[in-house]
Amino acid sequence: MTAVPTRPKMELSTKVFIIIAIVATIVIPLAHYVPSALMIGGPLYEKRVCAFYYTWYGNQTAYYGESPGTANIIVAWDESHPELDPPIWHHPDINPYDIAASQHPDLNTSSLVLFDSCDPRAIRFHLDCATLGGIDTFICTWWSQDSLTNYNFRQVLNVTEMYNYTQRHTIYFETVQDRFYYNRTDGVTNVYNDLKYVIQNYGNHSRFLRIGDRPVIFVYATLSRVSVQNWTTVVQMLHADGLNPFLIADVGIRPIDPDLIPIFDGFHTYNSLGIFRDEPQNALALFETFVLSSRYNGKMACTTTLPGYNDTSVRYGTPSLERQEGEVYKNSWDVATRSRCDWALICTFNEWHEGTEIEPSLENGTYYIDMTRQYTQAFKA
Repeated sequence: MTAVPTRPKMELSTKVFIIIAIVATIVIPLAHYVPSALMIGGPLYEKRVCAFYYTWYGNQTAYYGESPGTANIIVAWDESHPELDPPIWHHPDINPYDIAASQHPDLNTSSLVLFDSCDPRAIRFHLDCATLGGIDTFICTWWSQDSLTNYNFRQVLNVTEMYNYTQRHTIYFETVQDRFYYNRTDGVTNVYNDLKYVIQNYGNHSRFLRIGDRPVIFVYATLSRVSVQNWTTVVQMLHADGLNPFLIADVGIRPIDPDLIPIFDGFHTYNSLGIFRDEPQNALALFETFVLSSRYNGKMACTTTLPGYNDTSVRYGTPSLERQEGEVYKNSWDVATRSRCDWALICTFNEWHEGTEIEPSLENGTYYIDMTRQYTQAFKA
């Protein structure tokens, strides 16, 4: 019988070397992602659905608490094409359907198209829609202490409280203002004074959004006018006054700038148009990376949905994103749910100028509110 040759015994040191080599080849390249992969296992905060909400509309009717000087004029509905010379103005005072929007609101009230953001009836209609759609928060555009958006935000809070709606609202701190410029000597002071005003005047309102005892504030275009150093100074000044807001910064879709991590408590992007228009196939990966980047640093992560985009009634040059009979909205909600973010944001509830609204319209009825209810239920589940 011919002896069967046997495989020579492997030395223990050789085995150890091979095991180490395998670990080095497979595990080490993944090690960078392990903390993030573990942390994406679940949201850091209770899930919430927020919708960007615009309070700048006026219809020539006076309402209690309205901003002085705006009761007898049309506001926002006649917005023009500022890039043209001369501008092309809309004339809703002549034709109520000639407005600065590609579609038309349908409040199912006598005001039909030109609602006023200070009208309690319009606010209640919007809150009813939000309730039906599973929307927990309006993120209300806010420009200054003496702006109509400030008066109208107060009205939103008070109507929500008066009629016992469950929503909790906050402001969208609009930074794209020259008075905030980082190179102005009063830039820091202006940001600080406005944030302090909001916190002290609204932070304890029963319908203002809070996490624990911290009032939540969203910041738009975070670094467009205010530098990292100025934000650091503003936050330090607020803390010195005993004010501790929960600030969620708009940073676009990219890994979080390390310089912003000590300043802000969460991160979001306002408009996800570029993603769902130009690279929808990459939307989930981009938002997952965004969520990982936020969560790895212990920060709130928000993913933004949108139904489409069309701003041709107010400006030219921005490519539109057709709604595709709801497919864009459906896909963006699928991304939000699968990204496992903390909060889902809707761009927008009623930004009619840019055609991102989900508010009921003459063209779509309640189609997008009905869709929203389905998606918010799945997201929260």
